[in-house]
Amino acid sequence: MVKTVEDIFGIAINPFTEKAQVVRRYTISNSNHLSVSVIQLGATIQRISCPDAYHNVEDVVLGFNDIAGYEANRDKRFGCMLGRVADRVANGEFIMDRRKVLVTKNLNDKHQIDGGNIGFDRIIWDLHMIRPDGVTLCHVSADGHEGYPGELTVLLHFTMDDDNRFYMRIEARSDQTTPVNISNHCYFNLAGQRAGRKGILEHRLVIAADHTIETNDDSMPTGRFSVVNNTVYDMRVPAFIGDRLRQFENKSVPGFDVCYAIDKDFDANVVHFVGRFLHPESGRFMEIHSNQPGMRFCTANEFPDDTRDEEPIMGKDCARYFQFSGFSVQLEKFPDTMNNLDFPTAFIMPSELYFHETIYTFGVQESWKCCALPEELEELGDDIVRYT
Repeated sequence: MVKTVEDIFGIAINPFTEKAQVVRRYTISNSNHLSVSVIQLGATIQRISCPDAYHNVEDVVLGFNDIAGYEANRDKRFGCMLGRVADRVANGEFIMDRRKVLVTKNLNDKHQIDGGNIGFDRIIWDLHMIRPDGVTLCHVSADGHEGYPGELTVLLHFTMDDDNRFYMRIEARSDQTTPVNISNHCYFNLAGQRAGRKGILEHRLVIAADHTIETNDDSMPTGRFSVVNNTVYDMRVPAFIGDRLRQFENKSVPGFDVCYAIDKDFDANVVHFVGRFLHPESGRFMEIHSNQPGMRFCTANEFPDDTRDEEPIMGKDCARYFQFSGFSVQLEKFPDTMNNLDFPTAFIMPSELYFHETIYTFGVQESWKCCALPEELEELGDDIVRYT
């Protein structure tokens, strides 16, 4: 049985009214000890708790126990929603209806990233509805906010079932033609949010993508795709994150920060298998399905580097977050898609429905099955252990 409980998380300053406002938290849980907590600030996924193979329940999402933690680390965007347009907009501009649209530039004073100065991550979302299986939050983004045309009405549906599936469904409509690309930016560590780098290096994963989005020296898409064959980015068969991160030692970046092309022929009506993330030591796994064409995968490269004696980010329950303490999976349209005609469009027409669906399935797997290939897992079928 699924239930939803409301409590008060804290008080934050509303960026539009500049007044203090109560921030509430909504915790959705099922009969299998899976629970997800969402707070109104940034529509942030603040906690996901789930058991391991030994029935130990751990929180597997990095974050904070108070508003101050989220405010102090706003640039890392822990668990929050990103929009109106997630990821990058090159030079803070794009052509729409034969005119140039200029949006705010919050990345090196040259580009826009994740919606601008006051993106969806900073908004205190309104409660639309509480129901037994989840909660719906809403926000109306004003015409011209951060440079985007049209009044955009957004509904975020967070729900859960007793099969350990957590659903994130996003709906949006505008009164003018406008781009929309809304995503979530959770940092996961299936070993537990306190497990740090060691826990992450133990993860084994599969990502169902043949290509990544090629970028230039400024990390902006070139409009072309790069094949993953014989590269560190090839995750089509199970690979350990630790093994792959060691291959970055002589590269310009310390770890993963790449957008995978899951579906180049985008169809919002089709939900695809995106990837499977497994922590063999605990048996916890997370499978992701989505109707979005891209997934940005990052390994917290910008977190403090403990090898350089940098001070950690202090997270929930005195957790110390350093570089590689978590990984993020950001389901989205391709970055800078408005400026690349061969990418799936991010534009919606007046009254057209924008619909994003991502499904996270959590479970546990017996240790002897942890090294099975995807096709072997299909054969195992119901033999994979679900929560009891």
